Amino acid sequence: MGKIALEHLKEDDIRILVRHPDAEKRANAALRICRTYRNAELSDKEKTFAHDLLKFMAQDAVDMVRRALAVTLKNSPELPRSVAIKLATDIDNIAIPVLESSPVFTDDDLIEVLRSRAAAKVTAVARRPIVSGNLVREIVRYGDSQAVAEVAANDGAIIDEKTAEDILEFYHDDDLIKEAFITRRDLPVGIMEKLITQIAEEAAVILNRDYEIDGQKAVDIGNKVRERATIELVGEDLREREMREFTEHLIQNGRLTPSLIIRALGLGRMSVVKYALATMAGVSSNKADLMLFDAGPFGLKSLCVLAGMNDLSTRIIRAGCAIYRDLEISGIEYDAEYFQTLMLQRILTLPLEIPEIDQKWLMERLDAAQEEAA
Repeated sequence: MGKIALEHLKEDDIRILVRHPDAEKRANAALRICRTYRNAELSDKEKTFAHDLLKFMAQDAVDMVRRALAVTLKNSPELPRSVAIKLATDIDNIAIPVLESSPVFTDDDLIEVLRSRAAAKVTAVARRPIVSGNLVREIVRYGDSQAVAEVAANDGAIIDEKTAEDILEFYHDDDLIKEAFITRRDLPVGIMEKLITQIAEEAAVILNRDYEIDGQKAVDIGNKVRERATIELVGEDLREREMREFTEHLIQNGRLTPSLIIRALGLGRMSVVKYALATMAGVSSNKADLMLFDAGPFGLKSLCVLAGMNDLSTRIIRAGCAIYRDLEISGIEYDAEYFQTLMLQRILTLPLEIPEIDQKWLMERLDAAQEEAA
């Protein structure tokens, strides 16, 4: 390495890195050089010279030196791509830091790593802050269940509905992957509802097989779990497209019933009620909103008739909307749990013959809410 005017890089560190027989001293010198490269404003000539030093480090026979390079520059956008690719082919404790974090890789670089099927390296790619949809599909193709669980839990991974469905179908017995999906913030609600259905069905089988609970009773328990989770997974902040997809998915699977709407109403999940009725009636969500709250006594009735609701369901929905509106305009700022408790209490005290199965479900939810509050 030729002579050059050095302002930031220390000649002693360079000399130790290139010539010293002690591996630990070379590793410490590599660490100092990498920190300088990462933090200092190097001149163009110093930067070119530093690139040669980094390539030299990546070829050191001692893994301690190569690891100092990998760990120190794993997040640096200035790490030469050729060096990053070299480190990615190294042993796991050197490759993993850069595979998890380095921004210099292209998708093609990472796909080459995935094709090696090296489990720890595939999992490292699955943990990256951003994982493109193309990379996700390749992780599913080349990775084991641990890697797939990592990418399923990674909110920075772009997972489209088709890929999510493929994962759930292939790993339908893998609880780790189901739990990973549940933790995601952006999982399509249709996929989440399928996941909940799958879990509820499995719960029914386990209750029947392992606890000798009657088959129909086990199915009923599983259905209760599914319906509660289905209602509660829908947040008020979901976009209109997502709510439309959710309600259409429920209709296609025969699960958007008057019973589900009444239960959602009892929990104060007005977005579920609005979009469910809008989808069933074939009107826009804005029009449904007006018909529910602002169009006088006949607007709500017309909406419910178009949606196929019977007279009792219509009266329950009308009363529930009135309770919801009164709580909303009271001027009191309720927390979500207390608001839900008030909705349940007032729905259950209505002078209406709420179907026994729905009344029992709402009572159980009220008891659970009061126990949690206590």
